Amino acid sequence: MGALLSDLAAEHGELEVVRRRWDADPASYDALAEAFEAFDVVGGATARVRDPEGRLLLVRRADGPWADPGDARRPGEDYRECARRAVREATGIAARLDDLTAVHVHVAEDPFDRPPLPDPALVFEATPQRGGAPTPVPGDGVTAADWFRPDDLPADLLYEDLRPAVPDVR
Repeated sequence: MGALLSDLAAEHGELEVVRRRWDADPASYDALAEAFEAFDVVGGATARVRDPEGRLLLVRRADGPWADPGDARRPGEDYRECARRAVREATGIAARLDDLTAVHVHVAEDPFDRPPLPDPALVFEATPQRGGAPTPVPGDGVTAADWFRPDDLPADLLYEDLRPAVPDVR
């Protein structure tokens, strides 16, 4: 994981790194370990797609919390391809990726004390490829997709860092 973060920092400059631990059930832990061993692929990518008005494109899967569109990488797929595919499949919108802004390192903790498994997700800023604010069409597994103003984001976000920082105005 250290090599990946070093390579990304060398290519993109300073990046925000967010580390989150999650208690993986045995099946999820095994699936992550098997994917890495079989395909040498781990991790995924998300895109924070913003329209010209600054609204953020979010998706909801199976009535879970709202999140930026993202997915796991597939064999032979790089992180940028993954982010573009994830947006297209979740919303029907083609995205133009801009800067890599963060790396979220999700660490799977195993209930049987096997070593923790890191699962990086690269976060790209993006805009709709054709400009404007195309109407999102929820894809497979997505129950809703919509644009949200920064001051009117849903209460149930997958990650609080989707919410913009509010300046302290004392």
